[in-house]
Amino acid sequence: MLIRLFLALVFVLAGGAHAFAGPAMPLEERRAVLIQNGYERWEWMRSDCEDCEIYFLTAAPEMQTEKVQAFFYALVDKKAELQRLFNVGGQEYTLLATMSIGILGRESKFWTSPRYVLKESAPWLVHLVKVVRAYLKGDTNVAPLSRGPTQIKYIPAPIVEVYGVTPDTLHVPENAAVATMGFLIEALGELKRRIVINNLSYINESNYVDYLPYLYFGSKRKLINGQATPETNLYVREMKHYMSQVEVYERRPEEGVSRLH
Repeated sequence: MLIRLFLALVFVLAGGAHAFAGPAMPLEERRAVLIQNGYERWEWMRSDCEDCEIYFLTAAPEMQTEKVQAFFYALVDKKAELQRLFNVGGQEYTLLATMSIGILGRESKFWTSPRYVLKESAPWLVHLVKVVRAYLKGDTNVAPLSRGPTQIKYIPAPIVEVYGVTPDTLHVPENAAVATMGFLIEALGELKRRIVINNLSYINESNYVDYLPYLYFGSKRKLINGQATPETNLYVREMKHYMSQVEVYERRPEEGVSRLH
């Protein structure tokens, strides 16, 4: 049912095979179609559905490309599967999925930033630079190479085992989506542990989105030392900017009878 709705929105209502080229259908009309099909706006800490279907809606031009839409669809399509694989709740999944879109924009400008293109075209050169830097500092540990449009440093084992994703295939939207979600789910688990172990009482459900990125981009020490300042952190601000351009919808399973027919 979710697939039929997705295809109807993207291919029929938005204008056939060229639907990914841009938002041919006005946002208001696409929003109306979702509502007519049982979807409601999702809000973190206000919604409570654990097994809802989700959908991402945006009018941002940079998010209308085929790659970005494929990334969106993988987040939607793999939700139940990833929830089972990582034992994560539906609400946390939806929050992290929305964050992954913000990270995609922040890290690679949705596959288009020159820096991303350069890094992916010559990863061996980036690794060499890291090795030289470590040698000059007298450090025997070389920082792991970030890969893919969301620039993740490692691929969680369950993602490798189930989906066969490798660093060299992270450019594929579907692979980038599931790998980023796996990484974020594990990072959220670590954040929760750090809250207890390091007595980070200032972090709670209401501000996960502000502090989780510090684990994502490798600044765990700032969290532990209480030096994280998300309100002025450029990474967090840009990520949240892209997140704000996306409307998130959810639909309970019992509402899944399509009204498109």
